[in-house]
Amino acid sequence: MKPSTIFTAIALVATSELVSARNCKTGLNYCGRLLLSIGNYEQQVHQALVDSGQPTDKKHIDDALFHCDGGKNGDIHFLMFCGENRCVDGGTDRNDYCPSSRLFRE
Repeated sequence: MKPSTIFTAIALVATSELVSARNCKTGLNYCGRLLLSIGNYEQQVHQALVDSGQPTDKKHIDDALFHCDGGKNGDIHFLMFCGENRCVDGGTDRNDYCPSSRLFRE
């Protein structure tokens, strides 16, 4: 294999990894499961739950609601736990929300 072919293959892999991970949009609320799907949020979600005294099991990770504070790392903080399978995806550029709370809906 030619060196230029190897370099191109490595560049494509590196670029695809950069494109697949992104930050949350500042000011919006996100279900934990959606944060995990858009970027490298595993550690931030876990830490936000710990900082708020919440359990860190899968249901709390997936169905907690977080606010995107922004910044270069896409910082977040915990808002509330919606209940198992209760956090609702609000759609593109809209807040996710807990159906039992009108606090964070738009």
